[in-house]
Amino acid sequence: MSAPVCQHSIVRPASPTSQPRCVGARTVRGKLSTVNSSVPDHYDTLEVAPNATDAEIKRRYRKLMREVHPDANANDPLATRKAARINAAYETLGDPAKRRAYDDVHHPRARSIIGGAGGRGHYEHLSEQPNWEDIVAASVPARRRKHIHSVEPLIEPEEIEVDMADLRSQPRVRRHIRITNRCECTMTGDVSTSEPWVWGPVGHLRAGPGETVEFDIEIVARKVTFPGISRVIFVSKEWTGVIPVKITGYQAKSRRVYPATNAAYVPNRRRRAVRR
Repeated sequence: MSAPVCQHSIVRPASPTSQPRCVGARTVRGKLSTVNSSVPDHYDTLEVAPNATDAEIKRRYRKLMREVHPDANANDPLATRKAARINAAYETLGDPAKRRAYDDVHHPRARSIIGGAGGRGHYEHLSEQPNWEDIVAASVPARRRKHIHSVEPLIEPEEIEVDMADLRSQPRVRRHIRITNRCECTMTGDVSTSEPWVWGPVGHLRAGPGETVEFDIEIVARKVTFPGISRVIFVSKEWTGVIPVKITGYQAKSRRVYPATNAAYVPNRRRRAVRR
């Protein structure tokens, strides 16, 4: 009696028309390729070019995540898979070392375009030069020469005086100031004051060639303090003008001095006050 033959031990001849089959391989032009086709193209996942910069990849990643995030797509059952695939792509392309290793295998041409000669960046190549400081200094543009007015601006009036009697009669005293630009340039500046009891305009003031800027200042009576001296300052990039402000007729309050007496106590109404 013959021994049973196992069907699994039978070797069947390969058909001449059968195609080669290999897990994780693909056939290219009749040849068997060993490149793993299961690795996704991260650039296609993020929808960017292989030579995209790091900033472009980061912006594209954030935009795609806002679109496919599971929290924003609760009705999409594939939202989690989409977000995971985008995260995996950015983990590789967002890290310079991982991106370099990925490009060396899948996109060698993109690495040569990004890195330049020898796979290195432009600035990295310059840093190895002995005269790198001179190279950087040569690329810095020259500093623009400071503008000097051919004729200084005209301020009217040159000084402002406010009498104390005016401040006693009205809570605020207004004065008018004019600044004329006599140069061929355009002058832009701000107005400031040195004391809080002088109020000036807020914002930029601009005067073209031959133009005049006019504005008012106010002296607030209840805020004036001794000695009553302030300044109005017009500050521009090329010029600074100062207008002194002075309060005239300002006198300190006189105090009463009582003469000495030998009495133990003298009522105030019986003393004769002496003003000094």
